[in-house]
Amino acid sequence: MNGPKPKPRLALFDIDGTLVRAPSTEKRFALWLFSRGRIGLIRLLAYAVFSLRYLPRYGLGVFAKNKSLLWRRTPESARSLAGAWASRHLQKALFAPCVERLQAHLERGDIVVLLSGAPHFLAEAVAEELQVSTVLGTRCTERNGRFCLAPPALHRVGEEKLAAARELSRQFGTPLSSASAYGNAISDLPLLAACGCPVAVIPDPELAAEARRQGWRMMGAQADGGGHAAA
Repeated sequence: MNGPKPKPRLALFDIDGTLVRAPSTEKRFALWLFSRGRIGLIRLLAYAVFSLRYLPRYGLGVFAKNKSLLWRRTPESARSLAGAWASRHLQKALFAPCVERLQAHLERGDIVVLLSGAPHFLAEAVAEELQVSTVLGTRCTERNGRFCLAPPALHRVGEEKLAAARELSRQFGTPLSSASAYGNAISDLPLLAACGCPVAVIPDPELAAEARRQGWRMMGAQADGGGHAAA
């Protein structure tokens, strides 16, 4: 006789460096656009102008904030191009062990969410390819229906990821203490620390060190030095 069906839990997946191997989806997408002549001199100059203008505010973090290669593009155009890129090139960029974990969560009936610092339209394209219905990405700033030279309106990294996870927990009525979270960078630490089943995926050195201290599961090369390999 079958037992009761397990209650769905949140499973929160970062994208870049986690589901998608380096380089990031944003870099892969930008290179694809450049190769197709969709990023010209004007947008490259916009990227340089943004970097110089906001370097005093963000330091080296300015490059993560810089979405100027999208300057003057409409969200609809960006979404269409992202879908075309993902359908052609995403599969070969995926980190298979993490994708297998995602599929296992889907099969279990868990609430799988892509929660990423990548632009939302790119995160949506990845979600569509992986058949994930819930996705939260970075919201790039728009003016008059086009992306502009400004920092993101909402950059889902660090504490912003944790805030989103808490809202998802309230929305779906399932606690973070039972949630699984997958991330690769030290900026993912607030989210990972708040979830009951944190997994460090190909973690950067700082996150790998923290994962070992905490006894968290790890996936990828850094897991060879200690911790628990993810099942």
